[in-house]
Amino acid sequence: MAKRHPSLVPLSRDHHDGLMLALRLRQGKKALVRDWSHDPAWQANYLVQFFRRHLVPHFEAEEEVLFPTMKKYVKESLTTVETLLNQHGEMKTRVEKLENPERMNLDVELKDFGDLLDQHIRIEENDLFPLFEESVPKDIAEDVGREIARIDKANAG
Repeated sequence: MAKRHPSLVPLSRDHHDGLMLALRLRQGKKALVRDWSHDPAWQANYLVQFFRRHLVPHFEAEEEVLFPTMKKYVKESLTTVETLLNQHGEMKTRVEKLENPERMNLDVELKDFGDLLDQHIRIEENDLFPLFEESVPKDIAEDVGREIARIDKANAG
């Protein structure tokens, strides 16, 4: 991964954790990781808790700070931002369904969520973040960093 603008570092750190989760979900019962269960119900519960604790604040920082900045200063990012917002919505919907997973094929649902999360993070890291770094004015980028840090701090603990 390229060296990130300091404003984006908290989001990239979150992405690392998200990619690790995505990999585990995609591997399913073949995941060879400590502190991980091969029980799909356990995995679904873990995903719901991870979503609430980590992804909700992460999405908040993106939706309230990063994406509006991209729309304003980097017009060529509009399609990418819309794709990412749609993926946020899809992940929220999937997690709501996983809160009551009785009639679901959890193996498939969890793998599909892992695929979506992986794709989402890679679009941000490989497409959106480089556009931010190339195009957003320095003072605006610093403001974005302060706002992301504020949201992070408000959601810590």
